Amino acid sequence: MIDSLSEGVSETIVVVDDQPVVLEFCRVTLERAGYSVFTATNGEQALSFFEPNRSPVDLAVIDIVMPGMSGIELARRLEKLNKGVRIVLMSGYAPDEVKRVVGEQAARYRSMWKPFEARTLVQMIKNALDSEPSTSKEALINQATHVGS
Repeated sequence: MIDSLSEGVSETIVVVDDQPVVLEFCRVTLERAGYSVFTATNGEQALSFFEPNRSPVDLAVIDIVMPGMSGIELARRLEKLNKGVRIVLMSGYAPDEVKRVVGEQAARYRSMWKPFEARTLVQMIKNALDSEPSTSKEALINQATHVGS
């Protein structure tokens, strides 16, 4: 049961994906687990949740390959805006294809591979939120994990 993972959860998460079905799945799953969730269909829209006058965001779940701003570019911009934000990347592409499309930068972040189950999503988010935000490149590389089937 997802509900068993939701004790005392109050963190805010932004999910960014250009596919409405993925946004809805992530939003419903994470809200059921007790998180406050905002969704965005592109990088520019996601950036608006990180403006100084907004409530703080604890974690961003970002699709790696999107039209316009890539997930990697968005992750870098978010790190500049909010040093404490944690980032989880997700992709429907195979790891080798992601590496070819966006380069080695994707290895700096925790990653999930679509499709994933609700329990996997909640556990990845919990793990990412329980970890310290990374500030050095070495720490980011060391914390990269992959959840797959």
